[in-house]
Parts: sequence; structure tokens; C-alpha cells
Amino acid sequence: MTGWRLGASIGPEWIIKAISQLNVNQESCTTHFVQWAGIEALTGDQSGAARILETLHQRRDRAAQLLNSIEGVRTYTPNATFYLFPNCTDAMRRKGMDYEQFRKAALEATGVSFCTRRHFGRSLPGETRHYMRFAYSGIDVPEIEEGLEKFKAFVEG
Repeated sequence: MTGWRLGASIGPEWIIKAISQLNVNQESCTTHFVQWAGIEALTGDQSGAARILETLHQRRDRAAQLLNSIEGVRTYTPNATFYLFPNCTDAMRRKGMDYEQFRKAALEATGVSFCTRRHFGRSLPGETRHYMRFAYSGIDVPEIEEGLEKFKAFVEG
């Protein structure tokens, strides 16, 4: 259901009223087929979702392991999401590059594409750490390994 945008909220009545008011003005209503799909997603057979979660866990764990093996790169392993946000501050310093230089040079040298912190807004005053966003939702473990081994060679080379 990616992109179908079905949600719910639970909270104090005054917050729910504000959310409802914003929601009605933003999207009017969710189409019937999305509402029925949401019911099926919550009450139907969960074996497909379980397989997807297992696949995502394998990808997440391998990508985090490989990123953490790179000198100057550190990431946490999240409990939810299909992104990793490694701190690449030391790797960028070693290469003598800023966000854009690092991103573009890595893409040219390795074919590995990622977003930088700047794709999500201006840095905050005093922000000194540099983060990248790697997605692992649509790529299998062998391709993750191939790409991140190339990325490691780029960073450490």
C-alpha cells in the first residue's frame, strides 16, 4: 500500500479534533478501495507481511554491518524504517570533501546513490555531524554487498 496514505490517530480529544480539521482540508477523504485495503491489511493473512519484514531485516542488518565496517562511518540499526542514516563525518573529512562533493564523487566512483542531510533541510546552527541516507527497501542483499564494498573501497582508498 506504499503511497496510498491511509492512517489513523489516537490521542486526547482536542488533538484528534485538530488533526481531523487539518486532514479534511488537506485530503477530503480516503478512497473506498484504500479503506478496504487497509482493513484487509490489518485483519487478513499476515504471512506476506511477515516475509517482507524478514527480508527487510536481513537487508538492514547486512547494510548496517557493512557500513559499520567502513573506517569513518558509523550507523545505528533502527527497529523500523527501510533507511540507514550513517554518520560519515570522519569519512568526509578524510576525503576533504563537503556533502555535495562526497555524494557526487561516491556516485561516480561506485554507482552507489544516497541522499545527504541537506536533502532534508538546512543544517541547524552548531550542527557539525554529517549524515547520509541509504535506502535498502528495493535492493537485495547481494547488491547491497556489492555496492557497499565499492563504497568502502572509495571511502578507505
